[in-house]
Amino acid sequence: MARGNVLDQIHWLHDHQFPHKFRLIYCDPPFYSKRDYGAFSDQWSSLETYLEEMRRWIEAFYPWVDDHGFFVLHCDYHASHYLKVMADRIFGYDNFRNEWIWHYSGRRQPASLRVNSKHDVLLVWAKSSEARFTPVFEAWDRDRYITMKRQKVHRDEDGREWIWGHQGKGKSHAYRIYLDEHIERGRAIDTVWDIPIINTSAKERVGYPTQKPVALLNRVIELTTQPGDWVADFAAGSGTTGVAAGELGRACWLGDVNGEAIESMLQRLSVSE
Repeated sequence: MARGNVLDQIHWLHDHQFPHKFRLIYCDPPFYSKRDYGAFSDQWSSLETYLEEMRRWIEAFYPWVDDHGFFVLHCDYHASHYLKVMADRIFGYDNFRNEWIWHYSGRRQPASLRVNSKHDVLLVWAKSSEARFTPVFEAWDRDRYITMKRQKVHRDEDGREWIWGHQGKGKSHAYRIYLDEHIERGRAIDTVWDIPIINTSAKERVGYPTQKPVALLNRVIELTTQPGDWVADFAAGSGTTGVAAGELGRACWLGDVNGEAIESMLQRLSVSE
């Protein structure tokens, strides 16, 4: 764990010949929200000033992403469209893989000036065409699966339920799909994730502003890495990336310029600085 701004941490890696590159660099930077959060300020003299700082960060990250790795930039409507174009120029437009939408609930007001914004955007670049995600599945039940498939359910001689699998036009009865196998595996995720925010009574809540839920970082890390891989978060805030990485058996570099963030991480992760 390191205390220092993003560029100071990167310089430390260079100066000390840090022996690892990162299969994932996750970045949850200021959003250009123009708010003062107490622990840190997201107020900038201009959009250009903000974007120039983000450019310096992303250019510094680029050499430290493994050739088979990913860069995930967490942002929202304030500047996501500007950041996408900027990072495309650094990582390459063809290496852009996904826009993941983290959708969450919360209090809603009747729309007057703006409709309620209840999602963040995670922009994902691969370092190269060789990078591959690890498939992730979400739970679903038999009834939802059958409703989606809209087919008659059959039973084999052992009583197992199955439906027909398709292989294109004219091949509607190509093979059997056994329901228990697909229900046990779950449904492959898509790009919209319904993951609750951290409510005021949640056990994982540490009181740091902009804290993200462990479930969100678990999914990001599961998708982009394998056990034993290195993960980095150079603006780690409350340390959620480190918690998720530890739960999933990944090694992790954490850092932040903010003293309150460092204290939060130290307490949460029970490590020494």
